[in-house]
Amino acid sequence: MIEIGTLLGWIVNLALLTFLVIFIKVITPSSPRQNRKSTPAFPLHLTPLLGRGREIDQLKRLILTGQSGAIVGVFEQERTAILGYLIDPDHSQTLYEEYADKLVFSLVDISMLPKDCQPAQFWQRALKPLEDKCNQSQTLLESYQTCQQNQFDEYSLDKLMVQVKQEEWRLVLMLHRFDELLNNSNLKQPEFFALLRRLAASRTPSPLSLIISGNLSLKQFHDQTKHLNPKGSPYFNFMDSYEIVLGLLLDAKIDELLQKNGFSQVECQFIRETAGQHPHFIRLVAEALQKAKEHQEVQPWETIKKAVEQELPAIVANTLVNLNTKVYQTLVALKRGEQPATPTWIELLEKQGLLKKDANDKWQVSPPMSVDFIDEKEPELCNQ
Repeated sequence: MIEIGTLLGWIVNLALLTFLVIFIKVITPSSPRQNRKSTPAFPLHLTPLLGRGREIDQLKRLILTGQSGAIVGVFEQERTAILGYLIDPDHSQTLYEEYADKLVFSLVDISMLPKDCQPAQFWQRALKPLEDKCNQSQTLLESYQTCQQNQFDEYSLDKLMVQVKQEEWRLVLMLHRFDELLNNSNLKQPEFFALLRRLAASRTPSPLSLIISGNLSLKQFHDQTKHLNPKGSPYFNFMDSYEIVLGLLLDAKIDELLQKNGFSQVECQFIRETAGQHPHFIRLVAEALQKAKEHQEVQPWETIKKAVEQELPAIVANTLVNLNTKVYQTLVALKRGEQPATPTWIELLEKQGLLKKDANDKWQVSPPMSVDFIDEKEPELCNQ
C-alpha cells in the first residue's frame, strides 16, 4: 500500500507541474502570425470621414451659432458622409449637447427633386421635419399651416422663421448637390435665391442655418448666377468666410491617422507616395493595403505592395468616372499642357490636392497614381 506521505508528495508535485505549464503558456509570446490575426481585418476609422474632424467641428460651430456655410469638394462621398454624420441622431448629444433638442435638421438632395419642381414644392419638402415637430407648439403649427395655405410665399415664410426663433428652435437646412439648382429653371430664379439669403442672413443668430454642399466654389456659383442679379451683391456672399473646402492633409497628419489604424512607418510612406495628400485617395489605398495584408499575412512586403499596385487602376478608374465633367476636362487639359476651358477650377483643385506645380512652375496632376489613367478623351460615364 502507498503511504499517505508519498501520496501527498505526488499530489503536490502534480499541482506544481500544472502551475508551471500554465505559467509558461502565459509568458510565452505568440507567434508573429498569431499577433497579426489579432488585428482587425479592416481598420475601424477608414471611412469617408477620415481626416475631416476639423471640418466637422467648423460646421458644428456654424450650426450652434445660427450661421450658414458651404462644403466644397470634388468627391461626393466625402460630402455625403459629413452631412450624414451631422444629422445622425446617434451623434446629436455628443455634437450639440444641451442644444440637440432645439435643432431641427432637414436634408434635401437637390438632384432628387423633380425637374419641374416649383418653389412651393421645394419648401414643402424642406420644411417637412419642422412640420413633424409642430405638434409641440400650437402657435408654430398655426404659423406653418398659414405658410402652407399661402403656397410658402416670402411673407409667410418670414413669419414662420420669426415663430421658430421665438420658440428657441433652429432649422438646419442642408442642401446637398446644391449646384443642381443651376439645372432647374423653376428654382434658378432671382426670387428663390434672394429668399434663401433673406431667411438665413437677416437675423443674428438666425433661426435658419443654411448648409450647402457641392462641387462648385461659392465664387464659381456666383459667376454662373451673376446674370440673374447683375447690379446686386452675389446671393451667398454672406457665406464667403465660411466656405469649407475639403482639401489635402499635411504629411504628419496623414501618418498620425494611418498609424492610429495600425499601419507601420513603411506602409505610411508607401500610402502617401502612392495616394498623395487627399483623404479620399489615402483611404482607398489604405483599404487596398489592408486587404492585401489580410489575404497574405506571411508574405514579404514587396509581395503585398505589388498586390496593392495591381488594384490601383480600378481605384483610379472608379474615382475618375465619378468626377464632375468640368473637373475631368481641367485635368485632361493640364496633362496635355493646355489652358483649361474653365480656369476657375485650377485654384479649387490645387486646394484639394489634385493639382500641384512642379519644379518648372508647371501644373501637374496629383496624386501620382492617377496621372497614367487620365485618358485623352473624357469618359462617357463622368458626372455632368
